[in-house]
Amino acid sequence: MPVLAGINSKVLKNGDSEPSPPPAGIYRIYNMRFCPWAQRALIYASVKNIPSEVINIHLKEKPDWYFSKHYKGQVPALELDEGKKHVIESAHIPEYLDDLFPESRILPSDPYEKVQQKLLLERLASVAPAFYAAAQAANNPEGRDEKYAALVKAFEDAEKLLTGDFFSGKAKPGFADYLIFPNYQRVFWLAHILPNSPFSSESFPGPQFPKLTKWYKTLDSIPEVAAASQPTEMGVGFFNDYLKGTPNYDYGL
Repeated sequence: MPVLAGINSKVLKNGDSEPSPPPAGIYRIYNMRFCPWAQRALIYASVKNIPSEVINIHLKEKPDWYFSKHYKGQVPALELDEGKKHVIESAHIPEYLDDLFPESRILPSDPYEKVQQKLLLERLASVAPAFYAAAQAANNPEGRDEKYAALVKAFEDAEKLLTGDFFSGKAKPGFADYLIFPNYQRVFWLAHILPNSPFSSESFPGPQFPKLTKWYKTLDSIPEVAAASQPTEMGVGFFNDYLKGTPNYDYGL
């Protein structure tokens, strides 16, 4: 089986039959094509070249059976061992995959370096709530300047934290790089939508963030990351509908 088979399959929703358990040796990732948290698991499986099947879930009309995979009904969820095991949460799944496949480990094995990558990810994650607040400003000018400022502040903080080419501190991307990239990608999509966006939609995020601009371009050009991502026009189209309150989880299919 190829890596990320079915990544662009249509969603399963309430009333749809539960798929058969994944066969032995196959890892199933429950996903939503435009969810940044689920994309963390996809990127990790792609970079580690793990044979995996992707099942997309309708997040507004979740199948009843899906709650046996993730008790909150969220994505991502990892299913393995012929459906006998499930691992949930976007930061736990990558660490679990590193433990299963240590030969391609991304998260450092050294205890100190490992915890530093986790702490760095927590600091970088301030971009997520700032993104959702700024997204609300797309159709509502009230408080727009303050919401934009909070998102810019998250980028300014990240620019300071990026002391080399990657947040890993190494010559190649690491745990924090791969896991935070989807959140920055969503801001890139949003830059095509927001009125008077503080970010460039061409050389993202823009000249005021030279290190992040180089970092984003590098991550975006990695084939394994691209394979776990949706094209820009798909992401922009989905978020246009999302911001109108009518998300189409099968957008573009």
